[in-house]
Amino acid sequence: MQDLDNRDIPLSTLGRAIRRRDAFGVTVLAALGLSANDAGRQLANAAQNEATAEAARGSGWNVVCVARKYKGVKYTSGGASPKGFDCSGFTWYVYKKVTSMDISHGVEEQWHHGHSVAHGKWQPGDLDFFKNTFEPGLSHVGIFVRKDTFIHAENEKTGVVISSLESDYYRKHYAGARRLL
Repeated sequence: MQDLDNRDIPLSTLGRAIRRRDAFGVTVLAALGLSANDAGRQLANAAQNEATAEAARGSGWNVVCVARKYKGVKYTSGGASPKGFDCSGFTWYVYKKVTSMDISHGVEEQWHHGHSVAHGKWQPGDLDFFKNTFEPGLSHVGIFVRKDTFIHAENEKTGVVISSLESDYYRKHYAGARRLL
């Protein structure tokens, strides 16, 4: 029996479509100046970047979940434990517990971590900063939860609460947000 070359076998409609698709893909890669390996690397890099972004969003939710456990804890000036928190002690404690990051216990110091986030582009776990609340300059910080809410150690009367960024008070004093994850 004579050996057949695959090119001698008539192609089915599906087979012809697959060859056209493959030829088109090679043409597109060539037009972009890419080899199949380059394209594969770029796809792998894009997938890795998306996975990293997804992990960061997940970590942000972990920060929020832990922060919510302390809702109702009393406010204590200088406090940085579940016995009592001030605003930056609360954010420091939660971040340390969830991520092992030491973001310092101080609003000004925390402002220098991560990178700036545009107004309204917040993600869970971002730090929201406020100015001129009880003293001039940066003076308050909380953790963004979702939509327009954030959790923070507000004051001696309320302790750790969830508030709206759109409330008159917080909108007026909003200074910016930082993404640490």
